[in-house]
Amino acid sequence: MTEPIDVVAMTEPDRARERRRELRESISDAALELVVARGLDSVTVDEIARSANVSRRTFFNYFPSKAAACIPQTYHPDAESVELLLTDRSVSTMSAVARFLWCHVVMAHSGTRHFDTFHDIWRNEPGIRPEVQAVLAGTETHLASLVARRDGHPPGAVEPAAVASAAVAILRVAVEQWRTDEAPELLESRIREAFVAVTESVRGPGTASAGQDRTGS
Repeated sequence: MTEPIDVVAMTEPDRARERRRELRESISDAALELVVARGLDSVTVDEIARSANVSRRTFFNYFPSKAAACIPQTYHPDAESVELLLTDRSVSTMSAVARFLWCHVVMAHSGTRHFDTFHDIWRNEPGIRPEVQAVLAGTETHLASLVARRDGHPPGAVEPAAVASAAVAILRVAVEQWRTDEAPELLESRIREAFVAVTESVRGPGTASAGQDRTGS
């Protein structure tokens, strides 16, 4: 959950950011409500804007499309998770990345109001897929930069890019599996299952499981 906002202590830039956040949420709320009720193809940007009491221009200041407005806002991972990824040498880089992604999804699930509603739309609206893939592409770019910092690679090096690409490919499999699940809370389990399956495949049969890296706990 997000911390309460201290209105007295907020500066003018803080208040402006808070207003933008509230307006973005209002537009997204309107989009989700209309799309759940009628389907993505039957809803227009103008209808979403009217429902949110904003202009069409304001809508496009916040979202590039009606499908994008249906994606719950995601937040940057917390500093503790980032620090753990960067400094924990007790696990491999890929295991650290897997744990990082799992924790981030858990945080997003608990802190995003419309996470479960989005799951229902994601199950039934193929038009949402390009927006989901765009989010995952952004995740891959950010992850590559963190892996480079963890392992001491220069920006643009192939090693962190490969690790991030592999991790997000596994994440994509988990997200696609989750799309067909009836219970939205299963995303965390799908991510863990996908990373464990790949780890076991790489290790091969007969590898000792004692001390095995874990994705989440």
